Amino acid sequence: MSIYLKYDKVLKFPIAFDSLNHKPDLLLLHFAVCKKKFPKLISTRNRKQCGKKTVNDAIQRLAFLIDRLSKQKQPDNKMGIHYLQANYRVNMKPIIDGLYYEGKWKASSIEQYVKTWREFYQFLSSQGVYHEMNMPETIKVKIHLDSNSNFLSHTSYANTKLVEKESAINQNWKITKTDFTDNVLSMGDFWLLYSELYNRDPVYAVMAYANLVTCLRVTPLVNGFPLGSNKLNPKWKTYRELKRDLLSTQSLFYVAKGGKVKSLKIPTEFMSVFYNIYENPDKGIKYTYRLQKYRNNYCKTKHAKNSNRTPTQRPTWLLSNGTPVSTRDYQKVMKESAENCNFKCHPHMLRHTGVTQMLYRYLKLNGFMDSISLANSVLLADAQAILQQHLGHVSIETTKKYLRTILRLIQESRIDALLNTALSTSKAHHDMLNDNPVFLKGLELLESIMENQNVSFL
Repeated sequence: MSIYLKYDKVLKFPIAFDSLNHKPDLLLLHFAVCKKKFPKLISTRNRKQCGKKTVNDAIQRLAFLIDRLSKQKQPDNKMGIHYLQANYRVNMKPIIDGLYYEGKWKASSIEQYVKTWREFYQFLSSQGVYHEMNMPETIKVKIHLDSNSNFLSHTSYANTKLVEKESAINQNWKITKTDFTDNVLSMGDFWLLYSELYNRDPVYAVMAYANLVTCLRVTPLVNGFPLGSNKLNPKWKTYRELKRDLLSTQSLFYVAKGGKVKSLKIPTEFMSVFYNIYENPDKGIKYTYRLQKYRNNYCKTKHAKNSNRTPTQRPTWLLSNGTPVSTRDYQKVMKESAENCNFKCHPHMLRHTGVTQMLYRYLKLNGFMDSISLANSVLLADAQAILQQHLGHVSIETTKKYLRTILRLIQESRIDALLNTALSTSKAHHDMLNDNPVFLKGLELLESIMENQNVSFL
């Protein structure tokens, strides 16, 4: 069995259709509706309805599994097997192993997929639907919490927590990182990446810098950064409006993990980059041209109809041919562009880089660099409050990882190369600057943002 997904504007998530009879798969549809509207039918531990992204991710992960099962060679040499007839040992485990050993997926990514698959089959069992997928039981373990993890709270707390470990993947695959040093990009490498993305399409370059400056996760960046005022951001101003009103920042409201609405400050300097490099460049393709291509060409395609795209919409991120930039497209292009520059990078690395830049400049501005200590409760409280407000971090352990990142960079004498003087040396990487004054202007604007980031964000 193979399926294809078609977006439904009423339910607001994709519906899986059988590729042979073109009818909706009712089990997948039932699961999606319950996950969205009746989460307790999925699990008694669920207390609230799932957001659109959570449901979409679940459907995409199930579609991925079903697609792999449809192409899997069976012991009797037949090709493909229905997801109700598939079992863990013969069918699912080889897929999981293949993702890690052949696909080079991270264990954390595989785990997210496997958790969704487990949840789906548990739902089928609860609904009395017979299937052959008997996955190994999860491992319940009790972990001890650091009392510092709750230092911002004045309420009582338990010092232990019961968690479930996913037993369907090899736990040895998971590497616990104590810092983000390996996920921080030097500004020199960032400019190389920016240049490569700019050559592909300026939209990718501006998205990458938005990723770095805002520290947004990839989904709200791709789907939630507004071009103009909308329901979530009714007071959103364009660059020209910000300049007219002499505003240095404006608030961006976006949907974060778990469906919560959060906000952060967007500096006017970045909006200047957005306007001058992407929306209305002196030379090159303007947004109005991209939008015309979107309406006249893209909206007539089958993909646009399946994605519920209409000519009345004005997507923020459009390619030169009018195609909206998807999350997967952005991730793929960044991966390929970084490889062309002889290093690895994905969008979340730009988030880590931006956060480290932000925290480093705050520490330096306030004289903490000579006395950084993870035992310094005042410093931890300040850093946690900053990151919690800007990024929505709940645990102090995340804040500690960023502090450890800066400590490790100092110990390895890499702090200047990564966070300090790279801005003034990065232009040497760009041979195209002499021939492209527009691009040079963009880099100068971008560097201005980074140099003043502590003022814009804190």
